[in-house]
Amino acid sequence: MSLSKEKILKDQRGQTFVEFIFLLIILITISFTFMRGFNALIGNRWQVMLKIIGKPDNNDFTLP
Repeated sequence: MSLSKEKILKDQRGQTFVEFIFLLIILITISFTFMRGFNALIGNRWQVMLKIIGKPDNNDFTLP
């Protein structure tokens, strides 16, 4: 009986590690998704502000 208990404990330790890795991957994925969304939003805001600032000169410029 003690052999099967030891096997169960080893399996649970492995499961905890796998769950930790999955949780870490999910958190990293969510973080990168939010960062991409916020960076795109901030980039669009900067473009709008630059166009507003440059508009009085009637210069036609494009941003790379």
